[in-house]
Amino acid sequence: MQLAIADLFDVSQPTVCRVVHRVSAAIASLLPDFIHLPVNREECKTVSRKFFNIAGFPKVIGALDGTFVRIISPGGEDAERFRCRKSYFALNVQTIIDADLVIRNVVARWPGSAHDSTVFNNSAACLSLKTNELYRDFHLLGDTGYACEKYLLTPFGNPRTLAEVRYNKSHVLTRNTIERKYGILKRRFPCLSIGLNCNIEKVPAIIVACCVLHNLCIRLDDPEPPADPQIEALVQQLELENDDVTPSFEISSRCPAGFAKRNVIVPNFFSG
Repeated sequence: MQLAIADLFDVSQPTVCRVVHRVSAAIASLLPDFIHLPVNREECKTVSRKFFNIAGFPKVIGALDGTFVRIISPGGEDAERFRCRKSYFALNVQTIIDADLVIRNVVARWPGSAHDSTVFNNSAACLSLKTNELYRDFHLLGDTGYACEKYLLTPFGNPRTLAEVRYNKSHVLTRNTIERKYGILKRRFPCLSIGLNCNIEKVPAIIVACCVLHNLCIRLDDPEPPADPQIEALVQQLELENDDVTPSFEISSRCPAGFAKRNVIVPNFFSG
């Protein structure tokens, strides 16, 4: 792609590379203006109300998940830390989104071998949810790869009652927003699907810049990008070449407070 741009504008490929990274860094620096958790009580209520309207899940202010973004091998002694469970080199990128698919948090610095829960537990967003009184009554939704906490509710691994089944169904439908967001984000910026062929030090800024631009597109009512058959075929081929043959599991810590909160929500919202 950079070679094609260089030919189009009759400049060198290194020049294109430098411009791309400078622009990416400039856009990424706008993160505080475009990517943040709700800043006051009213915004928390508005965000949670929109989530509730999806499938009746209460007090949700974000859906949480990670995704792999391919990179070239960074080289050096630590290179294998970046090899993800799908056997390619990657960053494990975490985002939190709201019901409008707006990105509310992004972490783009962890190697592909890092577990989703490790990324979250060491994030500023996790600390805010733990300590900021503003978020005391609210929570995120995450899959079973995370620990069930007061501020992060997960599904039941083995639902035993109809109410728990309903809870799980609502949880899946509500959290599906983040899967939709990753699909749109990667269609809008195919480099996040195909991979970034640049120095590892430049990768986080490019990813954050894409997230900032995604939020700007939503703010400006830019339509969702259509699927590109050629890119989808390439991504599918890349996935086939790197089947998930080395699954990685992490035992989530048990949090009585998280289970207690979940057990209060189930009879109050999913028993009828």
